[in-house]
Amino acid sequence: MKDPKSTIRYLGFQALSDGGRRFDFSFTRSDASLQSISVKAASELFFGPNHMAIQECAAICLATLKTRVLGTSVTVPASIKLTSEDVAQHRKPGKTSGRRRA
Repeated sequence: MKDPKSTIRYLGFQALSDGGRRFDFSFTRSDASLQSISVKAASELFFGPNHMAIQECAAICLATLKTRVLGTSVTVPASIKLTSEDVAQHRKPGKTSGRRRA
């Protein structure tokens, strides 16, 4: 069950030297404790047949964080790595990069 008093806010991103991106968020639990958390998206996630568009990455990172930390009592890590499974799970329907307009 999700805790309605927990919030995650997007703070921004930073391009990494290897071509990946780091997306920064603040995370507040119902006890009002505040923590910063980063989601790192490796450069490989932006290339290939099922690549993720840079424009959709922040939303996918946010959905991944909601799935992993809201409603849980686990300690929130300072950083997590986005996986191709996260991208597939949280991509909006119709957002497959393999399709091209005619």
